[in-house]
Amino acid sequence: MGVRGQFFDNSLRILEQADLPIIFFTSTSMKTRSRVHLFMLFALLWGVNVRAQQSLRESYIEEYAQLAVAEMNRSGIPASITLAQGILESGNGQSELARKSNNHFGIKCHSDWKGAKVYHDDDEKGECFRRYDKPQYSFEDHTDFLMRGSRYAFLFELDPNDYKGWAKGLKKAGYATAPEYADRLIKIIEDEMLYRFDGGAALTPAVAGGTGPVLDKKGRPVTNARERFVLRRVQSEGTRVAFVLFQKGDRLEYIADSLHLPSAALLQFNDWTHEVVVAEGDRVYVDEKKGRGRTKTTVVRVGETMHSISQREQMKLAKLYKFNDFAVGYQPMVGDEIRLRPLGLLQKFKG
Repeated sequence: MGVRGQFFDNSLRILEQADLPIIFFTSTSMKTRSRVHLFMLFALLWGVNVRAQQSLRESYIEEYAQLAVAEMNRSGIPASITLAQGILESGNGQSELARKSNNHFGIKCHSDWKGAKVYHDDDEKGECFRRYDKPQYSFEDHTDFLMRGSRYAFLFELDPNDYKGWAKGLKKAGYATAPEYADRLIKIIEDEMLYRFDGGAALTPAVAGGTGPVLDKKGRPVTNARERFVLRRVQSEGTRVAFVLFQKGDRLEYIADSLHLPSAALLQFNDWTHEVVVAEGDRVYVDEKKGRGRTKTTVVRVGETMHSISQREQMKLAKLYKFNDFAVGYQPMVGDEIRLRPLGLLQKFKG
């Protein structure tokens, strides 16, 4: 039996198992039946491939939904958008870039990237892409990439549940060049009901089992009651050191966690100990304060301490004590002039 005949025979058995009317196969010519068999087998294989891809997609959502929710909670980027972009850009996590470099969002190196790199053919041959040690870092960098890019700033004015606005906005801002990019994101979100992770009214009941995000009875993601959108609260323009204002209900560990910082780092940045009690409206610096003040001196105001002066002037407390030759713990009087910079050589000589 030739290859064609063997193919026909095997295909016939497959189609017979599908309970197709046998009269069709006995009343038509061999040539016509062969063509029909080819078409039916192609359709069968296509269906198998679609089911396999769907299974991969479901696994991707189950594995990475909690990461997308965590990033939504610290930034305001809808989890549905993050997941849909990850699914689309990484081919359900199966692309070479995702498997070998943990890059799930196709983010290229750009001039400011200081991390690991990998070279991959995309729009051009041998383009530079970012490489991560873990998929988690790819999700975190995706958030930071959108937050720091001025061209994406308008997206954060949208309603957090407006996934269609976000999808169209990403295309408008130039995240991808494909003309149908927004439509593809929206289709993925709606086909998989990814909007259920955004915390809006369209949520569906929680599905029991699985290792995805923990959902409450109304289907809303539960993430240890972290403060939402901390990253959006960071103030950096017009200030020497980035900070957030402490709000009612805040906890330092939640702020640190949302910014991917250890709690000890926040204590160090702010010259605090573990016993600190932060008041509503206080600045919480999220980076190291400066080694000197903006000006040479300042005057102590009513109610101020050396620590509060260091917070006001955004400079390290230890430096403030050093520049003024004060013993640690000393507190100046109201109206005293405090040096914010070290004495120059000439001033030391005159002294």
